[in-house]
This record gives sequence, C-alpha cells and structure tokens, in this order.
Amino acid sequence: MTPPRPAPSAGFAPPARLRIAAFGLLGLAALVCFAFRLDDVAFVDEYAYITQSYYADFFFDGDRDEPAWVDFPAFDLVPLPKYLIGAALRIAGEPRPTGVAAQMWYANTHATYGTPRTLTAARIPFVLMGALGCVALAAIGTAAFDLRVGLAAGVLLMLNPLYALHAHRAMSEAPCETFLMIALALALAAWKSSFSGRPSGPRVLALMLAAGGAAALSVLAKFNGLLALMTIAAWAALAWSIPRGAGWGWLWFAHGAALAAVAAAVGFTILNPYMTAKPSGYRTADGERIGPMDAWGRFRLLIDHRRSMSAGQQESFPHNALKTIPERAKVVVVQGFGRFGPFGPAKSDSTIRYDMKQDWGAFAWFPFGLAALGYALAYGRAQFRRREPPAAWAVAAWALVSLAVVTLYLPMAWDRYQLPIQAPFSLLAAGAIVGAWDGIARFAGWKPRMEPS
Repeated sequence: MTPPRPAPSAGFAPPARLRIAAFGLLGLAALVCFAFRLDDVAFVDEYAYITQSYYADFFFDGDRDEPAWVDFPAFDLVPLPKYLIGAALRIAGEPRPTGVAAQMWYANTHATYGTPRTLTAARIPFVLMGALGCVALAAIGTAAFDLRVGLAAGVLLMLNPLYALHAHRAMSEAPCETFLMIALALALAAWKSSFSGRPSGPRVLALMLAAGGAAALSVLAKFNGLLALMTIAAWAALAWSIPRGAGWGWLWFAHGAALAAVAAAVGFTILNPYMTAKPSGYRTADGERIGPMDAWGRFRLLIDHRRSMSAGQQESFPHNALKTIPERAKVVVVQGFGRFGPFGPAKSDSTIRYDMKQDWGAFAWFPFGLAALGYALAYGRAQFRRREPPAAWAVAAWALVSLAVVTLYLPMAWDRYQLPIQAPFSLLAAGAIVGAWDGIARFAGWKPRMEPS
C-alpha cells in the first residue's frame, strides 16, 4: 500500500546561500573566539605532540618505511595531530624537532621545545579544527531540526568551556571531535536520503563512503573517533526498526554503514604508516618486536597499549582513578554536566573530585539535558507523523551512544575523557530552546517557524 504523501515540512528552510553565509559567520566567530586564547599557558601534553611532529616530514615525503614508524612514539600517540603540527611548523618557517626531542620529553615530561612562537604556530591548526567543528555541529542541527537550531548548537559548543579549552591546544581532541561530527553530518544526510520513497542508492553509498573517510581521520586523531562508527551502526539499526511504506532505503543505509566501516579501516591504515612500515633495519627493541607484525597485530598492539596506559594512569593518579561503573556515572553527571558543561569554569581543577564551585552547573544542565533528550524524542515522533525522516531520533541516538560509552569506559576523572558528550547535548539543548521559543510564540499568537511536538 502506498503511504500518503509527506506533509510540508514545518521547519525553517532558508535558501542555500543564507545557510552557507550563516555557517560562515558562525565559523568566523568561533575562529576569533578560539584564537584569542592562542597565547594561553602551555599544557604539558602539547609538547608530547610537538616533539613528535617530525613524523609529518616522513609522511609528507612519502617515507613509509622509515624505522621511526615502528618505534615507541609511533604507537604511543596517533599521528594526525603530529601531521598538523609538522605542517604548521613548516609553513611558519619554524625549526622542526627530531627524534632526540621526543626522547627528551619522555625522559622529562615537563620539557618544552622551541620558542613561544613555536607553540603558537603549532596551535593554529587546532584553532581551525575547533571552528570547523562548530560548523559541522550546526550542519547536523540544521539537517535534524532547522537552521536556527543548528546555529544555536554551534554557538553553545563554541561557548562550552571544555570544547573551547581544547580548541586551542595542540593535542588530539579538536581534530577528533571535528572529523567525528563531519562524519556524522555526512551520514545523517545519507540516513535522511534513505527515507525517501525511492532512495538513491549511489547517493547514499557515496555519502557513507565520505563519512567513513572522515571517521578514519577522527580515529587517526584519537580512538574516541570510533564513536562515529558506533553511532552510524545505531542509526542503521534505527532505520531498520522504523516502520514505513515500500522502499529499501534502510538496506541501502545498512550497506553504506558497512562501507563506511571498511573505508575507515582502509583510511586509517593508509594514513598511518605505522600499520604497514617494513624498514630494512630496526633501531630499537620496539622496532624488532613490531617489525614482523601484520597490520591486525599492530592494531591490537595499539588497543592493548591504550589499556595499559589507562591502567598506569590509575596507579599514578589514584585520586583521579575511576574503577567502578557507579563511580563513573557519578563523575559524568557531576563533572560532565557541571564543570565541563556550559556553566563550568574556563579551567578546572581535577585534583578535587567533587567541588560545588566548579560543578554547580550540573544542577541545571543535567536535568535540562534529560528534558532536551525527551524533546528530541517527541519532535522525532512529530517528524515521523509528518512522513519526514525522524532525524531528531538520530540526534538522540548519538547522545545516548556517547553518554553510554563515556560512562562505561571513563578511566580517569579528567576533562578530555568527557568531551564526546558535549556536542550532542549542546545540540539537544539547542533544539529544546528553539522549540520552547516556538511554543511561546504560538501561545502569544505569533506564527512559529518550527512546530514543536
């Protein structure tokens, strides 16, 4: 039986030029906001990446069998931040480090490299990444709700103290989050396309292939990027479970999800020569151990190394260690929605587990986040009733996947581990705020632009 024709969308759908201009202004505002903190005091881990940025020279020169690719720094830190820093130092004309600088940092983690200008140049790509991430979130919000929600979400993320902190640090977080959101923006476009009466299979697959490439870059910055693939898998299950009329769009998206996973794996392998390097000789014991391994063995080594690092951190910093799920859940609620939420301080003190001065915002932001999640579920139902793709449900699924993974994994009460929940809950909050405004407008007799459920 042919389903009824979709009703006209109640969302605010301005011309493409206006959307592009709005995204451009948002990106510019975020760029200025983050650039103001380029002279911030250095964080110790920034120099871990800066001193290893010599890997960029090997990568850009095509030297994929350099013995350094199987040394300890190659698998201790993933390479994308090193590539970005190396490229920035090269463009700025700053001297680039060698392996000696990396050894010095491991011997003394408080060691620095270069001059203040070196640090500033190294941070510039991450400021750009942070601004691009705000635009990517705005694109997701526009696709799921409307332009107003997208822009509000981008602004909320720009003002989030935890995101802003990492949007100028020369580390993994900014590129990981940005490429994760780019991957989800592309996948959401494919997900919505799969709901049409006659979905374009090639379009869905092309978008998912691009999403897989973006996911590869996210994982190349930090393993948190795997959240992109987990969310896409959840969206595939959601597409399969939603009843609709004739059409095999969900199957196209399922095939696209598998294609995205393959593209992410291939992209990660190609862009990280550690996975395949076969040097003619080895300079270290790590090289002799890793050299004979195949790509799968090397990937397992990466996972095992991250686990051992987390265990070592728990031993070295017992006041920050989280070893039970109830502990982790409490920290996520109190810290993740408190000191790391929009009402938190610009810089936090991790030596204090729970602190009213830092965490008071959780009393407002956590219940509002739950209410915003409920609004997204209700609004998705309204979209479904209008025969539109219930994209608000996809956003809710992203938030739930991120919240579940962070809560189950969280090894330390440190800020960067709770960054993945900030973007989806900023988007949920933006949707609820705009929906509340439309409700007020309707009550006052004004004509709302986005009909809340």
